[in-house]
Amino acid sequence: MQAAPNTVLKITYQLRTEPNGEIMDSADASHPFSFLFGHNNVLELFEQNLEGKIAGNQFSFVLQPAEGYGEYEQEAVLQLEKQIFSVDGVVQEDMLVVGNVVPLQDQHGQTFQGRIVNLTDTHATVDMNHPFAGKTLYFSGEVLEVRAAHPVEIEHGHVHEHGDHSHH
Repeated sequence: MQAAPNTVLKITYQLRTEPNGEIMDSADASHPFSFLFGHNNVLELFEQNLEGKIAGNQFSFVLQPAEGYGEYEQEAVLQLEKQIFSVDGVVQEDMLVVGNVVPLQDQHGQTFQGRIVNLTDTHATVDMNHPFAGKTLYFSGEVLEVRAAHPVEIEHGHVHEHGDHSHH
């Protein structure tokens, strides 16, 4: 079976941000990555590069920043008062550590995450860019399995390993 909309792909992969650089993310055969093809669960061009592949096919492709997580935007680095990280009026200092990813919410209730990159006595500098923003992405791997998606997977828009869908 070929990778196409409404199929489930199980793959191994390695992601680098330099052609022969350090592996930044990966999935191996003992813990493969599975996703429902055609349901916007992965980067659009990541999926396009896998379309038509069958089990056993190797792959290797490069995504430029605009094709991946976008360009790095300096405007997405915010100075926030530490007071916004309060619970019952007490600043959660244990959360405020450089490198930590913290949950945030805008005035419309939308949730998102940012990474703390600097701290002062009164402010936290939070980078809202995706960690791979501005990076060229070098993917390589192998397609382990391609199967038809189950109707419930298509309905829910994601893979249900071993038929599990108890989260609904």
